[in-house]
Amino acid sequence: MNILSIDPGKSKFGAAVVSDAGLVLYRKIVRIQNGGSPRTNDIFNLICAPLAAIIDEIFLDFTIGVITLGDKTASKQYLSALGTIVKRDPRLSDIEIIAVDESRTTEAARALYHKHNPPFFPLRWLPLSLIPVFCDVDDFAAAAIALKYLKNK
Repeated sequence: MNILSIDPGKSKFGAAVVSDAGLVLYRKIVRIQNGGSPRTNDIFNLICAPLAAIIDEIFLDFTIGVITLGDKTASKQYLSALGTIVKRDPRLSDIEIIAVDESRTTEAARALYHKHNPPFFPLRWLPLSLIPVFCDVDDFAAAAIALKYLKNK
């Protein structure tokens, strides 16, 4: 069974597919198109189409048993959007959606980033917490949410 995991956000979200053995099989960051700052009511409308597109893309290549969703920023809107998508798509009817506590997943995401992108030579001996990450790690945060789910399962 693979896990589709979503790290929700107001301007972007991370998606990852993690196997039940803990291997990260897929990851992607999706930016939400918005002219200004999103208001709470608008987030649902802005995320529904990109979330449905990412789910369609993932279901072409992977069999998903569970969808995990971080429980902090905009999670209620994402949960509502996922509920709408599940109602429209019969492939998702048996898939359980689980909210996971996403505290400390940013640190775990940075560690996963460094695992997949090892630091170059002089930085190799520094603790990973001291090595900066100069890109978005929402996809790795989604993977960290799935790994946290597996650990607590």
